[in-house]
Amino acid sequence: MAQFAPNFVRRNRRWILLRRTYHEGWTTAIKRYVLWSKILRTRPFPVKPIESGAPVEVHLLCCEFDYLSAIWALKSFYYFARVRFPLAIHLQGWVPRRIIRRLRRHFPGARIITQPEADTLVNDWLISRRLERLRTLRRENFMMQKLVDFLLMCHAARLLILDSDVLFFATPHHLLDAAHSTPNAAFFQLDPADNYNISAEQALERFGIQLKPRINAGLALVPRDEVDLVRCEELASDNDVARSNGLVEQTLWALLTSERIPVRHLPDSYLISLDPCCDVRDLIARHYAGPSRPLFTSEGVRALIEAGFLKKVNGQGQH
Repeated sequence: MAQFAPNFVRRNRRWILLRRTYHEGWTTAIKRYVLWSKILRTRPFPVKPIESGAPVEVHLLCCEFDYLSAIWALKSFYYFARVRFPLAIHLQGWVPRRIIRRLRRHFPGARIITQPEADTLVNDWLISRRLERLRTLRRENFMMQKLVDFLLMCHAARLLILDSDVLFFATPHHLLDAAHSTPNAAFFQLDPADNYNISAEQALERFGIQLKPRINAGLALVPRDEVDLVRCEELASDNDVARSNGLVEQTLWALLTSERIPVRHLPDSYLISLDPCCDVRDLIARHYAGPSRPLFTSEGVRALIEAGFLKKVNGQGQH
């Protein structure tokens, strides 16, 4: 019973929300929520159905607590990209029905995948192929859904991975061109440093893989059929690779792509940085990862609002 209580508290939705709000500060949390909620007053973005045969499919993982930022991420992408790529939104953990209804209303045609639905489909597939390491790792670390679930549920030749803390500020020409001109290469954001569970030397010594440096999988374009989950199972047998932390999924993406296909970095205009940006108008996109997450609101969302993004999305301004 003593061991059960801490686990129950950590998983309790209200306790998680209270703890996050305490660390953020009540005033900041309320202002953030009010600002994020403005996106709910914008028009829907219809997307093509998953089975449409489109060359690229967008996949995003979010939870109850970041679904509003996910809507900002998706609408900024679809607005500036001017595409209707099929969209799959993967919901991590329990999510209220009102949030599911909102996501369906804002992205008509999108596939909304709940955690129970994903667990049934993915576990059955992994069990049938005896990929027990991946199944255990996915159960212990929700970030693995961004690799295993995305690949298994993607119908298009190209998988576009988008984190809920990415914002777009201009047309992503590099991504759109790559989607049609370089079908066998993978494109990732350039991380400030190598953020993997193993070093490049260890990757070469243990697996014979020339590990591409500074891969960040928060915004990426990957050829789906070039990533082998059976090989992923083999790589995950390494205890260092499979450390259940926030880097395991990114480490596996880096190993799997570096081994088989050309890997390229997106330009610096797709920024990842811990520092505030002087002017987001110089950027195409920014990934507000880790400690830079508060800047998603104070810099990114505010910059979009000040540039008239909400009015433009509703057709009241010029693109």
